[in-house]
Amino acid sequence: MRNPFDSDSAACRYTGARPYYHRSALDLARAQQEIGPAKLALDVGCGTGLSARAASDLAARVVAVDVSAAMLRAAQRHARVGYLAAAAERIPLRDAVADLATVGGAFHWFDQPSALAELARVLRDGATLVVYSDFFHGELAGQPAFASWLTGSYLTRYPSPIRHAQFDPDAAQAAGFGRISFGEREHAVPLSQVGLADYLLSQSNAGAAIDSGRISAEKLRSQIVTETAGFFGPDGIAEVTFGMRVWTAVRRGRGRRVRTPHPGS
Repeated sequence: MRNPFDSDSAACRYTGARPYYHRSALDLARAQQEIGPAKLALDVGCGTGLSARAASDLAARVVAVDVSAAMLRAAQRHARVGYLAAAAERIPLRDAVADLATVGGAFHWFDQPSALAELARVLRDGATLVVYSDFFHGELAGQPAFASWLTGSYLTRYPSPIRHAQFDPDAAQAAGFGRISFGEREHAVPLSQVGLADYLLSQSNAGAAIDSGRISAEKLRSQIVTETAGFFGPDGIAEVTFGMRVWTAVRRGRGRRVRTPHPGS
């Protein structure tokens, strides 16, 4: 399928509407694994730079890559971040050069075995890989009818494109990673009616519908605002619940295999 984020308008929608949860995700990762200050961090699938901004808090230098030229054009500039146009399956770095790799909200678009092999190749022995994502629960506080509208009406008309699995620990082990950990938490974000509409417009299903010419961004935004009007109180704000999932894995030493213990072993 065509990349639903590879247009300047999609990048603009993404930049303005996505909540910044990336630093919290890396804090959760640091609770799972010891992640020391990195000389060089690699941020893969960086999009408009939100994840690279978070990675820069943990590294002296960040190389951030994304396959979408439009997202890179809209990326936030930072003194310690350099951006490159590249796919996760073909990272333009030499072997064993990075002390940390992060993937925020993008891993489900990758060819997982190929991307994991590349990440293992560019990471030093003992370096940490952090894969994380957030997801919309599809709920507004105190408005149970919203979930019915979202799944029964909105997503029926604008279904999500097919994506890959979030993270496969077995594939990570086969690529050369061990000490795999997982954690999750929830966070609430207050959004206005227009803010919720803009967030929904930043998602891949909306991007695919807009990119196909089926509907314009302006018409879809107006449609969402009209159909969700009854879910917001007099102050025009609703509490939206997001989930966050974080996986961490450590690059094993080349030439030796470290067994990852299973629960109860």
